[in-house]
Amino acid sequence: MASLHSRHLNFFTILVLASVPNPLFDLAGIMCGQFGVPFWKFFFATLIGKAFIKTHIQTVLIISVCNNQLLDLIENKLIWVLSLVPGLASIMPNLIAKLHLVKEKYMAATPPVPSNIKVKKWDLSFASIWNTVVWLMLMNFFIKIVTATAQNFLKEQQEKELNTLKKNLSASNPPICESSQASD
Repeated sequence: MASLHSRHLNFFTILVLASVPNPLFDLAGIMCGQFGVPFWKFFFATLIGKAFIKTHIQTVLIISVCNNQLLDLIENKLIWVLSLVPGLASIMPNLIAKLHLVKEKYMAATPPVPSNIKVKKWDLSFASIWNTVVWLMLMNFFIKIVTATAQNFLKEQQEKELNTLKKNLSASNPPICESSQASD
């Protein structure tokens, strides 16, 4: 069964999964491990997909989103293509007007807040509760790592001391059994 699935997890499949912004790529990595895909095959496909292809896709996307001239060009081409679709041509002007209003709303600078208005000091929201929980989990994880490291170090030191004491004890005291047998 595993060999049947592993035939489909070839270099190209891993490369494609690593190249697109894919939150389930961790699952693909787990599956590759489960089905015995060789490490270097997985590593090089992931390296090429993430370091070269995905980064360039994301760079082009960010540049196109942040460049108003390019964004307007893409918008005009998209409007032209969608206006060719029957049925969309009649609703396109209304939809475009609404989208431009939303764009202007978010692109407009927010007015400064006057200093005489008191701002709430404590905002108990889901986001603040979630951030607190995440920070507590991270702190707990950090404390457990430090504690486990210290315990392992202490255990190694105690084992070394115990072995040294055993060697010193055995060297200073001859075995009792041998001395009692010699007197008999």
